[in-house]
Amino acid sequence: MKSANLKTVQDGTLHHVALIPDGNGRWATAHKLSTNEGHVRGAESVEAFLNVCKRYKVAVATVWAFSTENWRREEEEVQGIMYLVQRVLESKRSRFKKNGVRVKIIGRRDRIQERFPSVAKFLAEIETETKSYGPLTFNLALDYGGRDEIVRAIRKLVSKGVKETEVTWETICSALDTEGLPDPDLIIRTSGEQRLSGLMPLQSEYAELHFIPALLPDVTEAVYERAFVEFAKRQRRFGGRVEAAGSRNVKPK
Repeated sequence: MKSANLKTVQDGTLHHVALIPDGNGRWATAHKLSTNEGHVRGAESVEAFLNVCKRYKVAVATVWAFSTENWRREEEEVQGIMYLVQRVLESKRSRFKKNGVRVKIIGRRDRIQERFPSVAKFLAEIETETKSYGPLTFNLALDYGGRDEIVRAIRKLVSKGVKETEVTWETICSALDTEGLPDPDLIIRTSGEQRLSGLMPLQSEYAELHFIPALLPDVTEAVYERAFVEFAKRQRRFGGRVEAAGSRNVKPK
């Protein structure tokens, strides 16, 4: 199977933008609120991010909502995040249909199924319900870790009996959570932290990075839009010496 991950985007268009939302807990502490209230306010900023993606005709928007390491957090916070994800998605169902937003869950499924079966059931339902929607695919990364994704991909290939001589970049891409989707062109992280923390390590090889100093709940549509505009000014060479054609063509449509 030929994967869309093989396509190197060189026309300056934002096909895939990923967001690492960070800072909800620190924002809540600064405002003397509960951590879960910080997550609620952060969800509003995520909606602002998706609004900008829609305005710029982005094909894929990824939001990392819960990492494989986040299980180490207090049980109350973990529960709050899981049920918040369900509430937010449920409240947007009609808008997803109206605006053509396909929801795709990436990451592990087993632990959510085991600990939050009602949430897992809902996630499966909304994936099925929105499967034919477009033009925007909303990747929601839950119980996602980059190393974990690679391990799961290798296991998937082994279980299919793929031989050593058959292993190519194409076959690896076909086993990743993002099978059939373009690699991220731009990865944005909020709260001033300047690292990827394992988001799509194989897919992000040529992604441009943009770090926003503000904590997630304080990030508005205007701030996200500035990240898109700044991306348009960059020269993307993809290992070559010639500037990628049209690297300044990013604009809302």
